[in-house]
Amino acid sequence: MKNISRWGLWMGIFLMAALPSVEAKISSLSPRAYQERLATKLHEIDHSVALQNGWNGVTPSGSDSDSSFLLIPYQVTYGVLEKLEVGCAWGLKYVGRKDKSNQFGLNDLVISGKYRFFDPNRTERTPGLDAEFGFSFPTASFDKGLGTGAFGVIFDWGLILPLDPARMQVGMGYRLNTENSDDVRLGHVFSYNMGVSFPLERVHKDFSVLGELKGFNHSKKKFKGESTGSSSDELYLAPGAAFSLPRGLRALGQILIGLTPDSSDAGFSLQLQF
Repeated sequence: MKNISRWGLWMGIFLMAALPSVEAKISSLSPRAYQERLATKLHEIDHSVALQNGWNGVTPSGSDSDSSFLLIPYQVTYGVLEKLEVGCAWGLKYVGRKDKSNQFGLNDLVISGKYRFFDPNRTERTPGLDAEFGFSFPTASFDKGLGTGAFGVIFDWGLILPLDPARMQVGMGYRLNTENSDDVRLGHVFSYNMGVSFPLERVHKDFSVLGELKGFNHSKKKFKGESTGSSSDELYLAPGAAFSLPRGLRALGQILIGLTPDSSDAGFSLQLQF
């Protein structure tokens, strides 16, 4: 009954996508999605919901390897000041773990903020620069492999280059995990990405092709302060496309192709922004 109630809640969130608005913007809320690094306007609320998965790789929490996952994150951001926005992300996760039972439930809650030092300007050919800072809260079960089981701190920064008519962005981030109640500290995660979008107006005025290279380097886990297991390095080539829909909606899709042994063999990221 609990799972049915949770599905009902999230179906309600999906139905909210019929309302007109624009997209959610803070990159560290969903590192596996395309990192556009767009701005949330002053006093506006932006949303997005996504469907992401991977086969035979590291799960998003970093607790399991050679596993598969399905992640459904919901994000919301709000423009507090002209250059400052805050947001949060929460969702559902399914993990198919190697030699362990499969699990389904809530993932960890992430709350983050972004400050834009400079906004990109195509006319003046000036780049944009922003920094993000956030926290991860252990709302998911560590025993079930759904979360870290501990508090986390997230840092992120990005550079945007308006290369008319293309748009390029480069970003780096770091997630610092603390030790949980089971005396386990999952490995810290260094993330990086470089992507570009290019409009194809000959196809449609609101259609763009995307290309991105993104990676997640996990340090070794620790048990009672002692390192255990091995580190994992994920690297993906992620081609995709974006398309604007009626009523202020926008859809993005990417195929993730694993380039290292620790990466998921393949995966995808589908996102509806509203």
